[in-house]
Amino acid sequence: MLKELLRLQNKNPRKVIGLMSGTSVDGIDACLADISGHGTDTKVHVLAFDTYPYDAATRTAILNACNPATGTVDKICPLNFYLGKLFAEAAKSIAARAGVAIADVDLIGSHGQTIYHLPNPQASTYPGGTRSTLQIGEPSVIAQETGVMTVADFRPRDMAAGGQGAPLVPYADFILFRSREKGRALQNIGGIANVTFIPKDCAIDDIVAFDTGPGNMIIDRVAERITNHQCTFDKDGNMAAGGRVHDGLLKELLGHPYLTKPPPKTTGREEFGRSFADKLYEDATRSGIKGIDVLATVTAFTAYTIADSYNKWILSARQLSEVILSGGGCHNRTLVRFLAHYLGPSIAIHTLDAFGIAPSVRESLAFAILAHETVSGNCNNVPGATGAREAVVMGKIVPGGR
Repeated sequence: MLKELLRLQNKNPRKVIGLMSGTSVDGIDACLADISGHGTDTKVHVLAFDTYPYDAATRTAILNACNPATGTVDKICPLNFYLGKLFAEAAKSIAARAGVAIADVDLIGSHGQTIYHLPNPQASTYPGGTRSTLQIGEPSVIAQETGVMTVADFRPRDMAAGGQGAPLVPYADFILFRSREKGRALQNIGGIANVTFIPKDCAIDDIVAFDTGPGNMIIDRVAERITNHQCTFDKDGNMAAGGRVHDGLLKELLGHPYLTKPPPKTTGREEFGRSFADKLYEDATRSGIKGIDVLATVTAFTAYTIADSYNKWILSARQLSEVILSGGGCHNRTLVRFLAHYLGPSIAIHTLDAFGIAPSVRESLAFAILAHETVSGNCNNVPGATGAREAVVMGKIVPGGR
């Protein structure tokens, strides 16, 4: 491994692949980028990006692994290795798409697939409380199948330092989007919605970042229920556009305790996943609310929680000029319309396209950057965002065997 690391130290730029599978469990996002420099001198040029969807059986297996009732060790163990192979195939495919031989790729950064995340001490399970997280998609398989040094398992080191292991993307956001003139909110709307607020002319310690609450997770599940499992998401928000927001249901949803918890904070499927969405849907329809109106209401709920979190934790003391959207939710026109309404006309809303980056590439690119910093020996968490006691170098390095 030392030989590989020494070779990388003398390589500039490096060709780095980033791999990411999020809480929506749609598939593996993969990007290949040329990355030069390090720290605030980092320069990035994206060469290729694509998403490799999971087939229905794999998606179901992952969702079952996330469920404490069905995610038994005999299921998780082989799935970990199987996903490692799928991540390796995605890495080889994105290199081929860019016309780059996998042997010419210097590094892979893999987030893996989170199946359980417990960011707060679990005192009821172990004395004294234990933060914990579990991502699968075995990096040893990725390194073996590709021959490329792989950095993975980023979250545990931050949690070992007292952090919540999320959000991790803010470090890359700071590298890519800091501005001397404008305060920017980088808002990702994946399964969970998260924001990185970068004040104008800021240092990394000035960043505010946290999970605002649900993103597409509840919307996707309600869309699935009202279409009798024919659709797994509301394409472009077209179905929600045909419904009406039920004020009573929206008010009830806004009483969720996560929404009043101050940052640093992170959430996930454990709070806003399938069980939450199914109970919400069944209770609402049982009370006489139409399914399409439930969908419109949970879409408004996601938008409101984003805007309200800005009002609570960002706008009270800081100036925000623009919101930059990424993730699958930025394509949901009804969700974006609600968000613009709740934010008001003084804050501009863009997507990452305006900055020459596809909205779906942000997170996989972030893990390419994080891996690049790991092998450079640089701290790559943001303690102000995660709550860690100190900055640490995240990621476990698996040699590629060259």
